[in-house]
Amino acid sequence: MKRFTWPRLLLLAVFMASLLGNAFSLGYVFKRDRDAPAMSILAEGAFSAYPDDVRTEFRRLLRENREQTVQALRQLREARRELASASALPLKEVEVGKAMADVREATDALQRLMQGLLLEALRATERGRASDTK
Repeated sequence: MKRFTWPRLLLLAVFMASLLGNAFSLGYVFKRDRDAPAMSILAEGAFSAYPDDVRTEFRRLLRENREQTVQALRQLREARRELASASALPLKEVEVGKAMADVREATDALQRLMQGLLLEALRATERGRASDTK
């Protein structure tokens, strides 16, 4: 068995630090991009009945307002989590009722945000169509 020398120990320490740094970096990237699929589902699923130009504009607005949208999704997810934990036995109806109200508020906030962005997308595409016909 070979003895560890100072250069080998130093190389091992640098290697371990590099592995640790890469793990933290990957965790940060995955955490940051974790909500992106939810946003694309919102953009495509709920708005598939609209013309392509409206959907394209809506997706652009979602990207511009990503921080607001992700925050609204987080609040809804947290409210649902609170409702699930409040629903544990023994049943405490007051806590469950409050948690249900919080879920309704978070859902309403997300819906208002999405509808506001949709209205903005409709206005922008209408202006674009009007300028194309002139």
